[in-house]
This record gives sequence, structure tokens and C-alpha cells, in this order.
Amino acid sequence: MFYIARFILVWFIWIVLADKRRWKEIIPVCIFASFLGVVTDIIVEHYPYWEYIDDSVHPLILELGDEFEIFPVATYFFIQWLPQKRPLLNMFFYFFLWTTLAILIEHIHLITGHMEHSFGWTLWHSYIADWILFWLFYMFHKIFDLRKLSS
Repeated sequence: MFYIARFILVWFIWIVLADKRRWKEIIPVCIFASFLGVVTDIIVEHYPYWEYIDDSVHPLILELGDEFEIFPVATYFFIQWLPQKRPLLNMFFYFFLWTTLAILIEHIHLITGHMEHSFGWTLWHSYIADWILFWLFYMFHKIFDLRKLSS
């Protein structure tokens, strides 16, 4: 039930806050984020560093929930709200806010028993991975920004 409620909440937030006029620009980055989510799911299937837990939801739904919920919505907002001015300090602070939010969400999952880490994986590993992921999303958007490509 936890993940179903999360799914509804996350998409409700997207409906309310997303700048839907920019969807053509942002959706490619969201698809990229979901693709990376599928890749990590495959890796974690063989090397279970973390696991999502909810007996009320089918395991496949549980695994795919991130790819069709948290990853695309968080990535959409991350790109949508990129600072207009992008000096290094602004970008560092922006990435810091997003990675802190991501790690807080993971921490909530851990303390409520809806996620477990294994094989030495810690929140610190996740935090480093979040920095890398948000950097990848930013670079993907920067390289493949359709607004720049079409002009």
C-alpha cells in the first residue's frame, strides 16, 4: 500500500507543478532516467545491494514503480527547475538540494521498512550514486536539448 500511495502522490505533484509546455524538451531526459533505472534493476537482480519491500504489491510492480514514477517525475522537476544562471556554485547548490532530497526519500523508505540495503551498501553509496545520476541527467539534457538542436 505504501508504494501505491507514493505513486498517486508523486503523479499528483507532477500534475499540479509540472510545466507541461516543456514536455518535448524534458521527456527525453525522463526516458533516459527510466532506462538507467531498468539497468540498475537488472544489476540489482544479480547483485542485490538493495531491495524494495511491500508484501501488498506484486514484485514486478514494485520494481517497475521507480521507472514509471519517481525517476521520470523527479527528473522532470530537476530539469524544469534548473537555474537560469549556471555558475559552478549555483549548480553545486542545486545538485546538493536534489541529492539531499533523494537521500531523504531513501532514508524514509529504510526507516519505514520499505527498503533494505545489503552487501555493505549504505546511504553514502546511494548519495554518491545520486550525484552521478543527477550529473548524467544534466549532461544528457545539456547535450540533447531539443530547443538548441531545432534552432
